[in-house]
Amino acid sequence: MGGRALEVTVYAAAVVSWLVSGVIHFPGLSTNIYSDVVSFWMRQESSGLQTGEAPCFTFFFEYPPLACLVTHASALLGAGDLERYYQAFFYLSLPAYLALAWSILHISKMSGAGRLGLVFIASPSLAVYGIYNFDHFAAALAGVSIVFLLRRKVLVSSLLAGLGFAMKIYTGLMLPAILIELRGADRYRYLAGFVAASMPLFATQELIRPGALSEFIQFHSSWGLENAWYIWIFWDQFSPTAKTLGPLLGAFLVIHFSLRRISLLLKLFLAVSGWLLMSYIFTPQMVIWLLPLLASVPRVIPFWPALEVANVSIILTWFGDYNPVMPPSPPQIMALVRAAALGLMILTVYRNAGSSGLRGFIAPSSPQRTPPT
Repeated sequence: MGGRALEVTVYAAAVVSWLVSGVIHFPGLSTNIYSDVVSFWMRQESSGLQTGEAPCFTFFFEYPPLACLVTHASALLGAGDLERYYQAFFYLSLPAYLALAWSILHISKMSGAGRLGLVFIASPSLAVYGIYNFDHFAAALAGVSIVFLLRRKVLVSSLLAGLGFAMKIYTGLMLPAILIELRGADRYRYLAGFVAASMPLFATQELIRPGALSEFIQFHSSWGLENAWYIWIFWDQFSPTAKTLGPLLGAFLVIHFSLRRISLLLKLFLAVSGWLLMSYIFTPQMVIWLLPLLASVPRVIPFWPALEVANVSIILTWFGDYNPVMPPSPPQIMALVRAAALGLMILTVYRNAGSSGLRGFIAPSSPQRTPPT
């Protein structure tokens, strides 16, 4: 298959994934699969959506401000109707799917992963958890940001990463590795662009509804363990020890991997994966965060099917005659399998990082800092 045909195939796979995701969660179907997008409309605390109020800015909504704006735009376009609101969110999601495909194409090429890196656009998680929450938007912004960073377009990259942070906080996990990697003015330029793109949205939210950020932090800190593998150790969803040790170890892994003298793409994959592995909240849609980074590490493909099958199975087994957040329920068995697969992926990349031959930004033994184009 020629290069052009391969690109068309990748974009086609993204569109098919988008269509499948839109159909399986469509609220007009009696057999639809649960979606947070629909849940936002239905729940009482977000009833302002139906009357045109702006989430985050006029009432509490547990997501960053850019995600709130996407939800508000969908509600306005929906004109008070659930199905039209869902369809608006669905159509607004298409550019994100295409941008994610674009980033996977370029990262796989620039990293030297080649065609093997392209398989990740066919992620079942992208289809099942795409028109579900905001993670496809965040992953698309992160992926495009990485491509521009590899092209040394530091300011553009930082602005996109900042918008990603205002969508799902995800790109904050990549910030230590990138700032450590950059030198001189580029480091300050990146940080300034990141802050300039993200902070005005948070500041506006706080000005319009004082205390919003404090409420956001309190809400998430009060949440219990959700799909964290170590629930099998503590057997307590609200264990203070688990909720303290998990993020601490996750932060340690982010810093440890960021400090390693390996390719930036490997640092980013290890940092994000390490955080997800240790986070006390690892919702299944967060796997989408990994897709642009997986495009640079095709050696993990042997473990990828187990990760995907287990991750998709979490929502498919969630609603049953058991407590889904506690073992030995089926969702927590699947979360344990997913953690094992992700752990093996991390170990594989970590052990082979020095001999990966990965291109893209720096190689530890080379002074050359400009990636091949």
